Amino acid sequence: MKPELSLLWKHSRKRLPFALLASSLAVGCGQPAPEASETPAPSAPQADSSAQAVDPSGNLEVALGATLQALEGDEARPVVESLFAIPQGAASKSTATVFQLKLDPRRTENEAFRGGTLAMAEGAQQLTFRDDGQGGDAVAGDLLFTASGTFDFVALQAQQQRIAQAQSQSPTQLTTAVFENRQLVRTVPVTALSTQFPVGQPVPIQPIGLASLVDPARSLIIRAPSVVNDTTRTYDPCTGVGNPTGKWTFNYLMTEMANQPFTGVAPSTFVREWLRQWEQPRTINGFVNPPRSSIAGNLIGPWPKLASGELNLAKSPFKLIAIVNRLDLAGSNPAYGAGGAGEGRFIFAATTGTGSSCYTVPFLVILEYGVDKNGCAAIKTYAQQWQALSGLPLGSASYNAALEALTEQFAKRDLSPRKPNRSSINQVRTNDDWLASPWELREFRLWNGSINPNSYSTTPPPVLGLLNSHTVAQTPDRTRQTTLFPAYVNANTGPIIAGTYSVPLPWAGGTFRAGRAIVTNPVATPPFWSQPASVIPNRQARHVFSLNTCDGCHGDELGTNFTHVSWTGALSPFLSGALTVPDRADGTPVRTFNEVLARQTFLDQMANQSCLTSAFVTAPPSVH
Repeated sequence: MKPELSLLWKHSRKRLPFALLASSLAVGCGQPAPEASETPAPSAPQADSSAQAVDPSGNLEVALGATLQALEGDEARPVVESLFAIPQGAASKSTATVFQLKLDPRRTENEAFRGGTLAMAEGAQQLTFRDDGQGGDAVAGDLLFTASGTFDFVALQAQQQRIAQAQSQSPTQLTTAVFENRQLVRTVPVTALSTQFPVGQPVPIQPIGLASLVDPARSLIIRAPSVVNDTTRTYDPCTGVGNPTGKWTFNYLMTEMANQPFTGVAPSTFVREWLRQWEQPRTINGFVNPPRSSIAGNLIGPWPKLASGELNLAKSPFKLIAIVNRLDLAGSNPAYGAGGAGEGRFIFAATTGTGSSCYTVPFLVILEYGVDKNGCAAIKTYAQQWQALSGLPLGSASYNAALEALTEQFAKRDLSPRKPNRSSINQVRTNDDWLASPWELREFRLWNGSINPNSYSTTPPPVLGLLNSHTVAQTPDRTRQTTLFPAYVNANTGPIIAGTYSVPLPWAGGTFRAGRAIVTNPVATPPFWSQPASVIPNRQARHVFSLNTCDGCHGDELGTNFTHVSWTGALSPFLSGALTVPDRADGTPVRTFNEVLARQTFLDQMANQSCLTSAFVTAPPSVH
């Protein structure tokens, strides 16, 4: 069972993941869904193929292709147009209420729900929405679902007062942003509702996030020197200044991930075996990751050693670059397996040299932890803690202590008993243009006997308790550019645009998902994942697919360089505000992205809005 928000859609035939922000919010780079650490691969449930990406071979369990790996979470989701609460009595914390939920009739995926029922679990309350003409539903099959329950109108009054206060302090009209497939499609004016809710009058329940109330530098992407150089919590391998066992050091985080008391694996062994994967070739899903043998001279050799010859993790040559809040990855993304409250991340850069000649290099290690919060109340509290950082002096003692309290909710050992090593880590990724060229992204995951091994290195096979080479998210191997790639997009245009696909291990009889991603030219025109319109007619599907690949997001689909946070801490244009990009293959349309605005909007929404607004959220398979 995946951790998830308390708000869950259920259909009469399918269980459906939650949704986030009006229309849809697809923000950030995630990863493919976890390889079912809690469910052995042989007993993985068969997904409902009617709402999923299509394999013309009709058998995804052939060769490397367990359904679990290929179709994790790819279920149809209702697309909500509006939601109203109609009070049946005076406003209170538990007012008897009739709810009316309208699905968007323009969205073809909603046809699967016409005339049926949907269940929404909100806290301890189970709301059954009916479009079958029964139980208070007026007309069967009109996509207007009706439910009866209770609603907290006192909290809604407080939300409106907060909006009114924010408007009084803003010289311009408040707005909330709407995104589709990571693209900013519009901004919607926000006006506080009246706090009087007459009996029988519909009250709109709308997703509203006030981005201006979230400071990205304090609550989202934290790179301030006063934080990443905090001598109590970090260690600088160039200067030797800091606490070698601090809570934000590479040493502490890898030690907690190894969890020797549980696994029996020493942290130094854990790290040394991880590094060994660049010394030898690794075969993953039939594709070979070639060795980058310079790691021996560049990193392993110079790494300070203990008297035993083992790596001295207290002097690890990795410097903290950023701490990143990825709450926006919360929920059941079909290509992604975050915890219920998304991910928390640490970004480190390798260092080389000594003394005044020591500096960071383009070998980045990103530790990506699932945040295992369950239930709307717990996730909302967690979001409020992140937003509260926006009100503290950046890098102050109080700020850093509050941030540590947040990172310890995902970084320390034994927080996820059902996952390998009992660690909350989802995956470790690396961006490397230091050991060799071209730029290369790799991914590593823990493995244990309850996980299907097919997406891990098979030569050599995965090892219990260690980080093992793993396929990369939503990205085919580049050898499939002219063959399986266009065929897959053409066969799955609907799921791709709707965000209900995940790139499978095999497809159409051939291996498909890659063992690594590379970028040879980040500004190539057309982008690598493109074919002419005569080959891929649906150009939006082409764009969405390309943008969701590792190399597309980190390169030519956006025309940006291959790191979004560099080894010096610099942000890419994609993370620096609005980015307007003509379609990289066709020149049109021109799209506007604003990744940070999306994350600000989402954080404020989750921290301050009713849990029912999650009905509007969809989580397309973004991978970065």
